[in-house]
Amino acid sequence: MVAQILLSTYNGGTYLKPLMESLLAQDYPHVEIIVRDDGSIDNTIELLREYVTTYTNVKVIFGENLGFTRSFLKLLELSDPTADYFAFCDHDDVWQPDKISKAIEFLSQRSPEIPALYCSRLAVVDENLKLLGYSDIPQKELSFPNALVQSSVRGCTIVLNQAARQLFREFPESAMGHDSWIYLVVSAFGTILYDEEPKILYRQHSNNVYGIRLGIVDLWKEKIRRFLNYDNSHRIVKNALEFRRIYGASLSDKHSRTLERFLESRKRFWARVSYALSCEVYRQSTSEHLILKVMLILNRL
Repeated sequence: MVAQILLSTYNGGTYLKPLMESLLAQDYPHVEIIVRDDGSIDNTIELLREYVTTYTNVKVIFGENLGFTRSFLKLLELSDPTADYFAFCDHDDVWQPDKISKAIEFLSQRSPEIPALYCSRLAVVDENLKLLGYSDIPQKELSFPNALVQSSVRGCTIVLNQAARQLFREFPESAMGHDSWIYLVVSAFGTILYDEEPKILYRQHSNNVYGIRLGIVDLWKEKIRRFLNYDNSHRIVKNALEFRRIYGASLSDKHSRTLERFLESRKRFWARVSYALSCEVYRQSTSEHLILKVMLILNRL
């Protein structure tokens, strides 16, 4: 069974070699590495050409700059739908040798006909791979009501089975993030498998698109900053509307009702208040869920 690693690069030359060496050192025997470069202007392209020349299981696509979300969704579109597993990869991390094999062990516990997504905790490291701490373990179930309002799955840990890959018949440009979109779709039609054992060294540095806050003070500063600076562009609602456009007719009655109640509640103030008091959608932590209720009432989702 073939596992395809989908790697998006952008000006990642500083950390690319350690990552590539960790991918090539995977203990799973049938790995293909599909790289899409998102218009790098550093030495990334030169390094990638060296790997293509040296390794037959490395393929590189040089593309225009789309941004990380669209680049990853483009990679999924370009992946081989007949492969068995699809793993997403950032250009600055380091993988443990059994990252792929452990994910496949989890996914193999489900029927291959059931769409399944594997994800895991992260070991957070600094630029020199010194351990800083670990990402939080989800406090609540990873599910469709959570996926509607929170991206609780880190994209760099995601591995899909083929049934999950087949769910993606359209790749919207307006998706909030590739990981949030993939989590939303698979949670609606399949199952989410979470591994509490970290299999990725997540490198925290100044150029991260998204970082992880480890300290309590930093965490709350980030929550307050996000709340005060929220651009009120209704990204979560737009994501849900796009999901309904593509998948609404295929949803189960249960998920359809959850989606419609969430979207209908935002139209009137008192409807938002009523929904917030008894809301079925949720975020993982108590503090995040409280913030969600406030933002629901203020119509800032």
